Amino acid sequence: MNGFIQVMTTVETKEQAQSIARHLVEEKLAACVQITGAAFSTYRWAGKIETAREYLCLI
Repeated sequence: MNGFIQVMTTVETKEQAQSIARHLVEEKLAACVQITGAAFSTYRWAGKIETAREYLCLI
């Protein structure tokens, strides 16, 4: 593969983020994973406005 891609995803807990990061790096599926501090997301889901605390993973 020439070049690179960046994937962004969010998870509910810091522990989930750390587990995903460790697995991806151990398996050489990612060179680096950065985890941001807690962020608050507001979105529409099933016809309602929701707000959730999430951790952003930059892969």
